[in-house]
Amino acid sequence: MKEMNLLVNYLIDDKLSTIPTKALSKRTTDGELESIHYEIFIVNQHVISKISGVSELGVKNLQKALPNNIRIAACQTCRYGNFSPYGDNDNEIYCLRDFEFTNKNDVCEIFSDQSNLEEIKRHLLDYCSNYKPISLKDYYTYNDWEWD
Repeated sequence: MKEMNLLVNYLIDDKLSTIPTKALSKRTTDGELESIHYEIFIVNQHVISKISGVSELGVKNLQKALPNNIRIAACQTCRYGNFSPYGDNDNEIYCLRDFEFTNKNDVCEIFSDQSNLEEIKRHLLDYCSNYKPISLKDYYTYNDWEWD
């Protein structure tokens, strides 16, 4: 099992904090992700997420394990973080902050031009100062994150 210490951003009672978070993963002999889970000491609690076979679900499992007043602040939970409608690699999301879109067809149009994808590619737990929490009821995002 590989252990990585990440600096992850969280909103604790709506205040931004960066907290070391441990990612524990196992890969196949081909290098494909086999399992991942996260561990964090936060607000005097040791939180361990459920194991997942893909990073996207691993981050969702971490959020589900956190207390209700703590939210992950990262590209996967950002209104600008969108997955590719044509498929993406594990731990990959795209920042569409500089694009106008209102539906899946618009997103498909953005991704049909491959020339700019490398510069807008991010990792799921990346963070920037333009972060805004996702709100699917307020604007379209090609991302199935829910704050339940």
